[in-house]
Amino acid sequence: MSGASIPYHLRPNKAIDRYAFIELLSKVDRYRDCDISQYKYVGFGGHSLEDFKYIHSRFGICNMISIEEDAEVYNRQKFNQPHNCIDCLHQSSDNFINEFQRTDPTIIWLDYVKPSDLRKQIEEFQATISKLEPLDIVKITVNSHPASYVPSGTGMDSFTLKNARIEKLNTMLGDIFPSADVTVDMMTEKRFPEALCLVLKYAANLAMVGQSDIYFQSLTAFSYADGQQMLTVTGILLENTKNQEFFNQTNIDKWELSNINWKDPRRINVPDLTIKERLYIDSRLPNSQAKAIQDELGFLFDSKESVSIEMLETYTMFYRQSPYFSRILV
Repeated sequence: MSGASIPYHLRPNKAIDRYAFIELLSKVDRYRDCDISQYKYVGFGGHSLEDFKYIHSRFGICNMISIEEDAEVYNRQKFNQPHNCIDCLHQSSDNFINEFQRTDPTIIWLDYVKPSDLRKQIEEFQATISKLEPLDIVKITVNSHPASYVPSGTGMDSFTLKNARIEKLNTMLGDIFPSADVTVDMMTEKRFPEALCLVLKYAANLAMVGQSDIYFQSLTAFSYADGQQMLTVTGILLENTKNQEFFNQTNIDKWELSNINWKDPRRINVPDLTIKERLYIDSRLPNSQAKAIQDELGFLFDSKESVSIEMLETYTMFYRQSPYFSRILV
């Protein structure tokens, strides 16, 4: 369910998203009514349960559930289970959510992959937040690669292709498609995550209809590609009367990576750096601009200078969350 066959060391942009999530949880932990160590964590662990290892190590959460539908991935999970506080369930996400009863403060990461199941995934997202309570946290990841919905190599010109994509989304999503907000111009590789972010906003608002005292507050929104492009949004359920108190204590609204107003998702696309390149760039951060660093390096990370600078700008934003991958002997 969660891209389990792709090794984590080949997904550096997803790793950055994961570390940003942990940093976000650290900020939520500052709020006086929160103690992240006492939360239940639910996710799609994949065969290696990497997210579970990081979150347990950082916060000491001992109430953890991994959901996995694929039998072989589930068997690998049981073998690789890093801590005995992780309950690995051989179950589909929809069955789990249907049966789920909230008994503890909860963090849920719905880490989806298949674009053909987009409506089902959003409905599960809605069902999840409708069952949660104030200060519960939900993260959702969905495929935001437009060619996964209508491929670009179909002989259509740009105008026809974009119209075909928006019609496809409209047909797939039906009454949860915000036709007033999502435009044809968003049906490109660069802007498609923006369109799906608006879909998630609309779906979250629909799920909260009738609950006048609480709402779903977005906290971060990122897009990244380690292969196909993905969109990931994290939010928290807040009481209307405690909104300002929450931000005053956590300072998430002042965090450079936050997205509390459902703005365009921030793109994670860092260059593939050698150790020497990374050490050189890091030594000039945080008080140097990407253009100046690129001029000092004397080479580009892409055939286009503008793209290379954009990648460096992204790295200067996420360098603290960027992982180091290396070969070790065990």
